[in-house]
Amino acid sequence: MPDKILKICLSSMMIIFLSSCSLAGSWVYERLDDYLADYFKEFADFSKEQRQEIEFVSEEFLIWFSQNELLNIVALLEDLKELDLNNPEKTISASYEKAEDIFKRSNYYFEKPIINFSKGLNEDQIEQIGSHFEKLRNEREEERNKEKKDYKERILENYVSGFDRIGINLREDQTDVISLNLENQINTREEWSSLQQEWVEEFIRLLKTNNSYGYDIKMSAYLNSLENLGNKNFREKMNKNETLAIEIISFVFLTIDEKQLKGFNRTLDVYLNSINRILSKRRVN
Repeated sequence: MPDKILKICLSSMMIIFLSSCSLAGSWVYERLDDYLADYFKEFADFSKEQRQEIEFVSEEFLIWFSQNELLNIVALLEDLKELDLNNPEKTISASYEKAEDIFKRSNYYFEKPIINFSKGLNEDQIEQIGSHFEKLRNEREEERNKEKKDYKERILENYVSGFDRIGINLREDQTDVISLNLENQINTREEWSSLQQEWVEEFIRLLKTNNSYGYDIKMSAYLNSLENLGNKNFREKMNKNETLAIEIISFVFLTIDEKQLKGFNRTLDVYLNSINRILSKRRVN
């Protein structure tokens, strides 16, 4: 999906799990804490106690998310079902803002557990975490170097596959217009990669001061800085790309045909049915 939609992050991940199929989606969701725990355990050779702490935090997050955010996702999806096809941009922009708020609240939830957990890291583990981030970065670079499509071709492909995941099979005339509009897409990939690398390096440096005075305050501020990387010029580029994404998504809904609309609504129903099964099982009102 385009950058604007990818920012949904955790809430999007939840929806992807839910949409695995109408029957299995809720089953997969109930094991999301295991997926999260396994992901974080890969960062270093943690002790048995540390691994148990990771499992506990992941389980508590799933409980918190179920009780506090699933109903917000339901409201977001229901808004999309009531989308005004004559003026979709307003609802799409509002839905994005709501989804971004879900991400921010989820991100904030992890702040204190991350800081508390990091205080127990030893020097070797911190080095391993740094190496893990470097490995991930190298893997992304290798994939990028192997990629034969240029930047805008890849973005177009992401739009096509992204709409397909929400039940909309784009027509050729729609992809042609999207491709034309993508001439205005600004390539920020190299800048973003460089900024992320700088952020990780400073993050590792801060971890190495995990027993120093004022560490909690410094790490809290730094974790929150990830959302505001880059100078004014970079942020303006990102904002222009986000505006373009909203325009492209709005165009698709302005030109949606009956078959595409049925597919979209059917997919939203799958998501909503999966979430409602989870809410019923967890007795969340």
